[in-house]
Amino acid sequence: MTDIVDALGYDPELPPELATALIELSAWSRSQLLVEQDASTPTRTLYHYTGGDGLRGILSRQRIWCFSHLHQSDPTEFEYSLAIARRVIREVGNCDDFFTRHFCACLDDVLETNGLAGPFDFYLFSLSRHRDHGTQWREYGRDGYGYAIGFAPSHFQPDQDRLDCDPTKNLHVGRVIYGDAATADRHRLVVAHTAEITSRVGNANIAAVRAVKPAHYLVSIVRELLASQVVWNCLTAKDQRFADEAEVRCIIMNVRANFDPYRRALGERNYVEHELPLRANGAIAEILVGPSAPSDAEASLRAFLDREGYPEDIPILRSSASLRPVDLLRNY
Repeated sequence: MTDIVDALGYDPELPPELATALIELSAWSRSQLLVEQDASTPTRTLYHYTGGDGLRGILSRQRIWCFSHLHQSDPTEFEYSLAIARRVIREVGNCDDFFTRHFCACLDDVLETNGLAGPFDFYLFSLSRHRDHGTQWREYGRDGYGYAIGFAPSHFQPDQDRLDCDPTKNLHVGRVIYGDAATADRHRLVVAHTAEITSRVGNANIAAVRAVKPAHYLVSIVRELLASQVVWNCLTAKDQRFADEAEVRCIIMNVRANFDPYRRALGERNYVEHELPLRANGAIAEILVGPSAPSDAEASLRAFLDREGYPEDIPILRSSASLRPVDLLRNY
């Protein structure tokens, strides 16, 4: 996840004694993200609820469509974690220490000016830990007329040591955390720790800071922190009212220009595709047919899988979830 920093590169004009702050922050960030990676790595089947067109597109092309964070079903959802991050940044910066105060002011200013993205693009594909879940059917499974594809956890293991030059091949998996307290705690941990490094190294090298100007030093650290921690934390946090989704996010992120050859549009929504070897044995754990789907949906799906060359033993099961009549009638 922190390899996005490598696409930016460190500022070569920063003197070695100040670059130690970036080196220390990078090492700490990597250790923190490894903890998150261990917690996020799936050990059981994850489900993607979708309609018939979505299912056929994914299985026929063996690709998932990851949509821009700007084009999610709720385009304001990332403002939630970003607002909490900025509140925490101002709280940490409310002190007498010069470097802590100005580092936090710089970070807050960059977020106010550029929002979450800045020079980056982020593309997301949502999964749920819930199997056969009424809310998921209503919200994402076409009110029960769609399907839920059960992806084996082997698709989402951290088995890449290096980034591929094709950014769409670098898929990171993160669990979503829910609620103000958990989100604020995670932001506070990284902001406070980075402020401590910034202050300690800066105060020990005042002459070097003055030589390159304080803003130069602070912006270099802000760029590192945004790329390695703040962005990731914002992409994997949601309001408590969404906790029932039990969401796991597949995230592709890199410098915006690197996506230019791969970016596609569906109407006004931008997306990139990520390849998955779905025809391999065991790659699809099962496919659930929605509780409201036509009676011949299972047979039609089996015929489709046969035509596409999928293993014959993929279970196709009818959902037993209960959908409340008020939800089924809400669009009429």
